[in-house]
Amino acid sequence: MKRQRLGWLGPVIVLVGIAAAALATWFMVVSKPKAGAIIDTITIDKTRSFVVRAEDGGERNFVELREGERVLWQAITPSYAGRVGAPGIAWNDLAVSVRVIRDGRAEVFAIARTNGSKLGGFKLAPGKGAVTKQTSGPVTLTDHVRSYEVVSGVGWSQLVAIDLGTGLARWKQDLDGGLIEAGGVEGEVVWIRQAGRTRRFRTADGSETASASST
Repeated sequence: MKRQRLGWLGPVIVLVGIAAAALATWFMVVSKPKAGAIIDTITIDKTRSFVVRAEDGGERNFVELREGERVLWQAITPSYAGRVGAPGIAWNDLAVSVRVIRDGRAEVFAIARTNGSKLGGFKLAPGKGAVTKQTSGPVTLTDHVRSYEVVSGVGWSQLVAIDLGTGLARWKQDLDGGLIEAGGVEGEVVWIRQAGRTRRFRTADGSETASASST
């Protein structure tokens, strides 16, 4: 497949050398946006978490890295595609990927783990039509090496693996148009249950394992 690059590895190296940079000042707006209600909290470890918040009076979202109640950084993103119980966030030590919807299209929006600065982003399933915001099943799965993005529109779905270290789209698998009910990562396999049928793919290259099962 043709690889897409977010190009976030180079910026991270630069950002590490300028750690005193301002918090997420990469966006320019006429009036400063204000964070609103908390939408979801994704636990990282015993003390740290990502908090997704609405934009007060707007359609965008805020992503915060918190240590306890203390905000370490805050970044603003296009409209968040995740929901409670189905996060749209994946991360490693370098980058945080955020699933968003912009102009009816699914995108991955990348933020530096160190200070919340924007690293890059790209569209998912660019050859497909408009996406629908998923109300069942996973949005983003992760093993913290890659994110596995589930993208759906009317009559189609696609699973795309993104390398969190380099920002490369490693592989994709077209799924059918049935309702995606569940998914997960187990060892070296990512699985998707769609319309009662479970399919399993190798995390390294996306190849489908020997058999799919019905539940």
